[in-house]
Amino acid sequence: MTTTGAPMPASLRATLRTVRHPAQATPCPHCRASAGRSCTTVSGRITLAEVHPGRIVAHARRVAACGRCDAQPGHPCHDDGTTRHDTVHAERHLTAEEVTA
Repeated sequence: MTTTGAPMPASLRATLRTVRHPAQATPCPHCRASAGRSCTTVSGRITLAEVHPGRIVAHARRVAACGRCDAQPGHPCHDDGTTRHDTVHAERHLTAEEVTA
């Protein structure tokens, strides 16, 4: 059976795309997935539906400044001089969501 219909309009095709998490614009530090690619298991054999938490933190660190500790985009949050390597403040997560929305 062959289909002989008209091609799908670009405006319709754009609405049918899969919704991606904004953090997928940032490389994943956990599984090493490049920007724009889905997270995988560490072996790279299985693609995951969710984004690794470390990628969400890396994305927030990359795009948003922190309102609590005044860390600028690209720099880690800190608590009284102690750097937070694996987490960011909740305020920074909220700011990152607003920036990418």
